[in-house]
Amino acid sequence: MKYFIAILACLAVVAPALADETADATSHVFVQVNPNVSLAPLNPHVDLGTIQTGVFQGYIPWRIDANTEDVQFWAAASNLYKGDDPSAPEVPPIPVYLSSGIQIHIPHGNPVGNQDEYLGYLGGTDINGFPGYETEQIEYESSQNGHMSQDIDMYVWWDQEDPEKPLGEYSGYVRLSAMVVLF
Repeated sequence: MKYFIAILACLAVVAPALADETADATSHVFVQVNPNVSLAPLNPHVDLGTIQTGVFQGYIPWRIDANTEDVQFWAAASNLYKGDDPSAPEVPPIPVYLSSGIQIHIPHGNPVGNQDEYLGYLGGTDINGFPGYETEQIEYESSQNGHMSQDIDMYVWWDQEDPEKPLGEYSGYVRLSAMVVLF
């Protein structure tokens, strides 16, 4: 046995390296695609029309593109301020109508767990410096195969209850947030 190992050791030292002028080799590579979601308003400025008094609805269209069928949503809406100025104390804002919540409608999808499309307000928030209210979260499942790529309809209500409200333009912000659902 000693002689066999000694012969192998000699051959290893004497054996020439096998090399050529060219060479190639392969390696198996892989990548994991992470979940992602993008969300954008279809119109960055939405005209809510005209109002004298009463509760009125605003329709805000959005576009979502996600590489998953399940997405969690929540929304927010601010009060509407005269002259786009939330710091002016002289004219009270047109408040968000808290009783209605915010409705999120996805044409090719449905809220999971038998929830409805109305998200109740939970508490105060700030949207670009405008005081407002944020909603609870809701999970939707798309009927599309493996993704959610479609337009979303969002409905928000405000209540203009002052019959002597100074005329003019009142404005604010709405926000829609989305997060992929990981299992």
